[in-house]
Amino acid sequence: MKELITKAITERIVIQFEYDGFTRIVEPFTLGIHKTTNNTVLRCYQIGGYSESKRTIPWRLYDVSLINSVQLTSQKAENNREYYNPKDKDMSFIICCV
Repeated sequence: MKELITKAITERIVIQFEYDGFTRIVEPFTLGIHKTTNNTVLRCYQIGGYSESKRTIPWRLYDVSLINSVQLTSQKAENNREYYNPKDKDMSFIICCV
């Protein structure tokens, strides 16, 4: 799954996956290791699907171990979004980023 997410980040492809039983459609930006949990996490910009928080800024951080059914879509992801920081403050190590 990490390989598919890395491909989506480097090739700027929107992905779709299941998380907590709901579909999420996102532009992936950064894959890394969370600074406190040491879990592999994905920082992305959610453009569709379910959102429990319904926050106005659609940046999300997902635990990769809880992501299911990752699919590459035919849609291209944006290269830049407001507030994107490739040196993500929640990650101690960056595996891949835009």
